[in-house]
Amino acid sequence: MDRARHRGALRRLIAVAAERTSSVALVAVDDTVLAQLVHAATTDALADEVTPPLTAGRAWTSDRVAWLRDFHRVRRAGLPGPAGEGTWAVVVDEMVVGSVRLKHTDEPGVLEMGIWLTRGARGRGVGRAATAAALRQAASLGASGVRADTTAANAGALAVLRRFGFHLTLSDGGQDVRALLLFDPEGDRCK
Repeated sequence: MDRARHRGALRRLIAVAAERTSSVALVAVDDTVLAQLVHAATTDALADEVTPPLTAGRAWTSDRVAWLRDFHRVRRAGLPGPAGEGTWAVVVDEMVVGSVRLKHTDEPGVLEMGIWLTRGARGRGVGRAATAAALRQAASLGASGVRADTTAANAGALAVLRRFGFHLTLSDGGQDVRALLLFDPEGDRCK
């Protein structure tokens, strides 16, 4: 990536991060926050939006709830931990409304980002603010870039990724999208 594009990506990150949509923060997932996260997921998101397809159907089951709890507990050690991944709750005005994650990839210095939000948080700029916070978190951890995977049908996610200057590539016959934003071409300093 050339220096001008690098500076442009950083300017967009700073500008979007400065916008005031609401009080959006990323919070470590301790047991109290985890209980709030599970409640938010099970009452205002489809199970398939939050967990892998562990059971038939799209409904929340005890297996999916157990998976969600274990997923966040195992990742409390963050990127240096055994999972190589960290998670944070997305909190808006003191309410948990989703989660973000950052994970090591096979590409040196590039972290994978994932986000889910409750239905009530969508369309209000929360995804944009949470993405900005996740990108700042990745940069503070020394990442050279962030990758995200979504579907071509996820218009909201694609709009946010484009706004931050991610390079989008279609895959799987145009069904899936891989997005990549490089913001530190100097390399691999992920912690």
